[in-house]
Amino acid sequence: MPSRRPDRPVPPMAGTAAIGAVVHLPATAIEEGRDLSLMSGILTDTAYRLLPA
Repeated sequence: MPSRRPDRPVPPMAGTAAIGAVVHLPATAIEEGRDLSLMSGILTDTAYRLLPA
C-alpha cells in the first residue's frame, strides 16, 4: 500500500465523499437485488484508503 504523503493535504470534502460512497454502494446493490455479503471487504478497504489517518 502506498504511504500517505503529508505534503499533499486531504481536501475537506474527502470524508464526506467517502461516507457518501460507503452509503451509495450498498444502497445500489440492494436496489439491484445483489448479495451484500461480498461488499464488506470492498467498503472497508475503500474507506481506509480514502480517509486520512
